[in-house]
Amino acid sequence: MRYRLAFIGSAAIILASQSSANLLFSEYVEGSSYNKALELYNSGDSAVDLSNYSIELYSNGSSTASYSLTLNGSLASDSYYVISHPSANSDILAVSNVSSTVTNFNGNDAVLLKQNGTVIDRIGQLGNSATFAANVTLVRNENISEGDPDYSASFDISAQWTEYPQDTLAYLGSGSSTPSEPTVPDYLAELSIMQVQGTGESSPYIDTGSYSSADNYKVSGVVTGIETATNGDVIAPGFFIQDAQGDNDPLTSDGIYVYYYDTQQLDLNVGDEVAVYGPIKEYFGLTELAPEYVELTGNSAEIVATPLRTLASDDNFEQTLERHEGMYVLLDESADMHITRTFGFDYASYRNNMVLSKGGWNPHPNQHAVPGSSEAAAQSIANAQNRLFVESMQEAEDGSVPWYPSFAEDSDNDGSADEYLRIGAIANGMTGFIGYSYSEYRFYVEPELELSQQHFLYPDGNDRIAQLDLKEGDLRIATFNVLNYFNSKVGGAVNPNQSADDNRGTENIDDFYLQTDKIVAALIAIDADIIGLMELENNGFSDDSAIATLVNALNEQLPRKQHYRFVQPPGYDYIGTDAITNAVLYRPRELKLMNADVIKMPEQHAPSVSYDDGSFESGDNYQRDAVLATFKHPKSDKPLIIAVNHLKSKGSVCYEDVMTGSLIDDDLQGSCEAFRVSGAYYLAEQLKRMKGYKMIIGDLNAYGSEDAILLLTQKHRSDYEINAAAYTYVNNRQAESIPLHGAEGAVLRKTYGYLNLTEHFEDDAYSYSYNDEVGTLDYMLGSEDLKDIVIDAAHWNINAGESSYFQYDYSYGEVTLYGDAFRSSDHDPAIVVLEFDGKGSKPDKQQHQNQHKQK
Repeated sequence: MRYRLAFIGSAAIILASQSSANLLFSEYVEGSSYNKALELYNSGDSAVDLSNYSIELYSNGSSTASYSLTLNGSLASDSYYVISHPSANSDILAVSNVSSTVTNFNGNDAVLLKQNGTVIDRIGQLGNSATFAANVTLVRNENISEGDPDYSASFDISAQWTEYPQDTLAYLGSGSSTPSEPTVPDYLAELSIMQVQGTGESSPYIDTGSYSSADNYKVSGVVTGIETATNGDVIAPGFFIQDAQGDNDPLTSDGIYVYYYDTQQLDLNVGDEVAVYGPIKEYFGLTELAPEYVELTGNSAEIVATPLRTLASDDNFEQTLERHEGMYVLLDESADMHITRTFGFDYASYRNNMVLSKGGWNPHPNQHAVPGSSEAAAQSIANAQNRLFVESMQEAEDGSVPWYPSFAEDSDNDGSADEYLRIGAIANGMTGFIGYSYSEYRFYVEPELELSQQHFLYPDGNDRIAQLDLKEGDLRIATFNVLNYFNSKVGGAVNPNQSADDNRGTENIDDFYLQTDKIVAALIAIDADIIGLMELENNGFSDDSAIATLVNALNEQLPRKQHYRFVQPPGYDYIGTDAITNAVLYRPRELKLMNADVIKMPEQHAPSVSYDDGSFESGDNYQRDAVLATFKHPKSDKPLIIAVNHLKSKGSVCYEDVMTGSLIDDDLQGSCEAFRVSGAYYLAEQLKRMKGYKMIIGDLNAYGSEDAILLLTQKHRSDYEINAAAYTYVNNRQAESIPLHGAEGAVLRKTYGYLNLTEHFEDDAYSYSYNDEVGTLDYMLGSEDLKDIVIDAAHWNINAGESSYFQYDYSYGEVTLYGDAFRSSDHDPAIVVLEFDGKGSKPDKQQHQNQHKQK
């Protein structure tokens, strides 16, 4: 059965109101080192089928499970079952029935016991990160025979538990919980895998509304993949089987997953034929077998991976994947599976993985369609249907790609990795198994598979480019968000806008040197005459400030005639009150700085709001001030005005997002879109008073068709309403707060007609990747009079498409890092070339794309 979960986190947990469960937690051991365990007790009059029960661990107050374990076997009446940490001592392991990292608690983590998805008992309070049971053993009082399912209530140890000192083990496993020797159960019929899978989204042998067949069946198949780990972090223990011949019907899958906890005891090998006996189950959308008995037939066969192919009859790509569920498949060039999020940390599943998409990367829904439109909704649906998560069978360690052992190697010793994974690459030679969990299709890479760069194809210029081959022109201008370039914690100037214990940048001097090397390498290759920078530490302009440190490091690598200076607006020791700021660099040999100033951006001072689960929005919100620089080029008859900006983040929360009492993002613009519009509006109004060529550059935190971009450019649709934020104010030079828009905000009907300069030379560009969707957040917008002198423009995809493993710090594990431009930030720079002799040519996008090859 395929369905999207409507709720996540604690909202997805079902509370048992009238449960007949007779299984409960009876002991909790939070001992020294890894000496951790849980004990279950069957207080009922009959044995329980443990396969209906699961345990979930919620770490550090999270409402999303960090680890989970589905149990197996049966537990007799008045018996105990012990779950231990895999690295516990021998005394614990001696009485343990199973080992699992679901016991990886530290005294402030909630543990839930579920029966068929319904909470029947708990230890701790979900959502509360306070320590309640550290360095203790808890034993359930003998008069307690039913669990406590109210996970939202405070947890009082004294109400049902007795507390003992750390490493007390005398009571652990105090009953008999040894499962009986398995035997072949009664079964209704023998079925083929194809019969079990059927042609629909769920097995035809499971009644509608049920998650398990009413009867046991015998099913045979050849083992294609085995998972022996017991932690359940990626895939529950068990094995994939596939019919040796199949039925030549592409509408039925030839493979299926068999959930079986004791795979190690079976002594299975890939190629073994097995017969399994038990019920058919739908486990959160995955059709699987949950046998009570498994036997090896003594036969063997070799199964060849089936190339993944779509059919004309498939309604969408999800249906293609459903037809291959449980099968051993091959992703080759014809499968047309593109990387849409490269290998790195996935915060949703809290592990490292990668995402592929059918036919190309997934553009953000608002990149090409206005927010809330039917076109944007269609793109969002298409993205969901086309994505396929790439997982290793066991959780990948930080810094490693299990199926790509040579990842990050520099075979030619040129100081840059030759083995990498980038957005846009096509997988060609990847084998594994199609599964489904947490509402997503997943591709479990075949264990022992070793891929390399030759297994990934880079069409359409998506490979690494060491330097863009742009036209020469008279002036080159760039924008670059440098991802929290901070030096105050490594001996630099103090940041008055950052608390002493807060640090957005590197943690040590070695990481800072590496970050500097990477940014300098990128800036040298960009080779611009004017550069707008974002996310520099706002610690002034002294010799030990972040901006001075970066410029000095940059100039050390350049001949004197190419040196840069930074712009310090007169009267400003710091720009605004944020911990980060914007900056302008320029080459004084190429042009003259005429004037520098700061545009103080709007503030929001709205009523405070409590929303959702008790979160609080103060109503006071701020944006980073724009830095303004006016230049004169010797070949230009007009000044050039550059405004460097970093509009309000999508990850913040503003008044409009929560004024209904709930945090909403119906149009997928993220938070604070109305406040970004206020900033864009005020910026454009200030620039309107100035004469000359005008450019708005920087990280505008809005995708290509979102409100702030629609307001500033020529893309606005007459049937679309752009709203500015309510309760906004601007401060004048006398520090007086002047109202901008009142309690109702404003509907802005006039747009400003700026040209999106890179868009005139690029198709399907991106500068940022979030989850598995890409789009542009970084812009070079120009006034209408620039159209005749812009001769080239591009985003240089050195960062957003690269793995975060290559980033400047080692928080992603022990991976080889390089002082090159790749992953010098998480945003890609954008570059524009001007020629002032009036010979600006009409953009030829195809010619432009052919020119932008590696030098």
